[in-house]
Amino acid sequence: MRTATASPAGNSLTALTPSQKRFFGENGYVILQGFFDADRVAEAKARIGALWEDRSPSNPLVIDYQGPDAATRAHLRDTDPSVRGQPYKLNDVHLADPVLQNLALDPRLVAILGDVLSGTPLACNTLLMERGSQQGAHFDTFYMPSPTPNMMCASWIALDPVSEDNGPLFYYPRSHVIPPFRFSSGGLHAIGEEMPEANAHLARIIAEYGLQEERFYPQPGDVLIWHAQLLHGGSPINDLRQTRTSLVTHYWTTLDFPDPASWIELSPGRVMLRRGHQHVAKASDPADVDAFVRGLRTPRKYLADVPADFDPHAYLLHNMDVFRNCMDPYLHYVLHGRGEGRKW
Repeated sequence: MRTATASPAGNSLTALTPSQKRFFGENGYVILQGFFDADRVAEAKARIGALWEDRSPSNPLVIDYQGPDAATRAHLRDTDPSVRGQPYKLNDVHLADPVLQNLALDPRLVAILGDVLSGTPLACNTLLMERGSQQGAHFDTFYMPSPTPNMMCASWIALDPVSEDNGPLFYYPRSHVIPPFRFSSGGLHAIGEEMPEANAHLARIIAEYGLQEERFYPQPGDVLIWHAQLLHGGSPINDLRQTRTSLVTHYWTTLDFPDPASWIELSPGRVMLRRGHQHVAKASDPADVDAFVRGLRTPRKYLADVPADFDPHAYLLHNMDVFRNCMDPYLHYVLHGRGEGRKW
């Protein structure tokens, strides 16, 4: 298996070695073994239990899981505890929990990410999972492409041992250098009805370029960093009794958000996008949309790039997916909506 690891003293690492940088450039990922020690891992896992136990109205976290008949999104505080025994994604824990926030924005980790991105990393979302995603092969740019192409990466922090039975992450080294699939909009952001064509493209490039699947079998505290265009997914789970807890964070850079009002700086270099938690409602409520729009901190360069009659309220009411994912309507329109012919 092709790997690139930290030194044995992984938890003291603050920069990639020259060989690790070359490996990342050639393969699209790097593995940092033993980056977080056992105490940090135990502290993080304890917080997950506390979040599940918090049934107060002030718990803002939103969970995605597969319900009896369809994919379900709900507030964690309203979710039956039995859901914890199945695959789920807990969204944006970095906005609500300081322990998990400090893991995603660990000073040593963001220093390494800054080197990879050639800019200050900006945490734009987190996904906490206690079991494998079983998600098919995909690029992260299908869902959250950075405003500037390739100015994005992700970290995957292992909080449990991973084996073949609990659904390891898989990835295709060198897939990040292959010309990406572009949707009819000309962009990388997925258009639902065009996903069959996109998936056929993925199967074709795997064969044409001779890409070989590899799997990630970390120990708690190991970290995987990958390029925005690294093709990856989740393997099937053979034993649902086994947890495979991980914290995944996606990072853009402050270069795309030069106005400091767009982000929150916890300390020098530790920065996260200023945004709210994702919405649960299945239909946009005008009052909720109005409150959301009033709280926006849109960078000036995106405000200047929309039509003079652009109405952010109408855009969100017409495009429920944008509202549910708590996306800035100006930013979404400029980056995706214009090319996709979105209405307002």
